[in-house]
Amino acid sequence: MGARLGDAMLARLVGIILGLILASSGYVVAGWGSLGTWATNLDLGPFEPHRPAVGVAATIVGGVLIVAALLPRPKRKTRKTAPVAATVAAPSPALALSAVEPVATPVMPVTPPPEPVVAPLPPQPSPNTFAEMRARLVGLSRADSWGECARLLATMKRQAHTDEELAIVHRDLGDFARAQGQLDEAAEAYETAVAFARQVRQVRTDDASTELLAGALSGVGDVAEAEGRLDAALSAFEEALALRRSRGGREAHDANAQRALSVNLERLADLREDRGHRMRALDLYRESYDIAGRLAAADPARFGPDLASTRARLNELEAKISS
Repeated sequence: MGARLGDAMLARLVGIILGLILASSGYVVAGWGSLGTWATNLDLGPFEPHRPAVGVAATIVGGVLIVAALLPRPKRKTRKTAPVAATVAAPSPALALSAVEPVATPVMPVTPPPEPVVAPLPPQPSPNTFAEMRARLVGLSRADSWGECARLLATMKRQAHTDEELAIVHRDLGDFARAQGQLDEAAEAYETAVAFARQVRQVRTDDASTELLAGALSGVGDVAEAEGRLDAALSAFEEALALRRSRGGREAHDANAQRALSVNLERLADLREDRGHRMRALDLYRESYDIAGRLAAADPARFGPDLASTRARLNELEAKISS
């Protein structure tokens, strides 16, 4: 309390002193009187033309400060607080009786509650493997879910580590870009896939590595043909066909490999026809027709349209040669 009174008195004293200084300075500056000669040479700068107004303002502010310091300060109102007893609800008669006449009750031993049994957390599912993501990608592409395909391809690219996985994901990236009409991106992806596939084939020369490199080369040929680079397309298709034929008929039990061989034969046949090599193109189409016929006989629903397309193209080519 004494400290608060001291602070109040000091504030009043400061207010009175500041008020006197401002009031007296304004009195002199306004030209109403003279307190020595100190104000005669006082330059007010940009306010010099308004010297009387500045003096009046300073005098008024000083007077206000003096009056405010001398006026008694209003006392703060203290907020009443209810006594603690008033905030507690009145006890019930039974409780009041027990307070006057306590009844002795036997003390029962207190047993601590059993500790809760914490069930072990279920094992977290392991992240998808590269093979699982690849299988999901195939399903999404068949459903034309291109947005999901793009996101899944980005994840696969981050998780690919081996040369084989890198070759697969870049080949898939090439297929995706080509389906979107982005030929430059597709060409770059296919070339990268070929580079990784060649490294895989240097380590092992099994059927899987053969088909991986042949598939990447077929992608290079498709983009080159679409861009009008026929020499590059011809070279890529011929190398891919040589790789697939190197399997020596072992693809007979793999429908996907047989279809890839049939498509490769027709891609190369079309390029040969464009070069004027119609007889060579005819031989390639006849070989493709035999493969398409076997596939359609085993699975008409899946490979029947391929056989019809090959037959129509073969008839067209034979008509050109016989005419």
